[in-house]
Amino acid sequence: MSEPANFLAFLPAGKGLMCATTMAVVDEDVYGWYTGPSARGLVAAFFMLEHYYSTHETAFYHSVDDDARGPWVLAWPSVEIDAGRLPPVSDAMCAELERMQDAFAAEWLFYCDDPAAAAEAAWYRTQGLPLEGVGIRHARLNRLDRGGTLWTYASPSLDLNIVDCLRQRWALDYALAP
Repeated sequence: MSEPANFLAFLPAGKGLMCATTMAVVDEDVYGWYTGPSARGLVAAFFMLEHYYSTHETAFYHSVDDDARGPWVLAWPSVEIDAGRLPPVSDAMCAELERMQDAFAAEWLFYCDDPAAAAEAAWYRTQGLPLEGVGIRHARLNRLDRGGTLWTYASPSLDLNIVDCLRQRWALDYALAP
């Protein structure tokens, strides 16, 4: 498994955090977790891009909820929703995904409903920055590239084509048209 790589996008004149994702490559597949706003509120899910680094069509699986061991769906290629599907990943990979998500969230994110994050939320208010449900820790905001209207951070080892692939498939507002 490769070292996890991260990508975050923040819209300071809009919703704030648009997406946060961590991922790792295992052979030809990409595994990870993402969160961000969507039309139905805050979304968080584990994912697998099966056959991403192969000549086969890439399949996009994601957890129904923010639970690596709960039901997953095959969301791409377009097929009937397969609700209740068991995770397409092993128990060991589920444990690794949970570890990756925990480490990523602890380093980069805070949740507004967490009483321990009150100081983070207060800092956002004093800076006039938007905050909806989840935010980037203020000590980490300086790591984002602020060269445009959308601030982003990408780990040096990250293949940004993976982010574009996810943006075509996930339900987040930070999406590309298909």
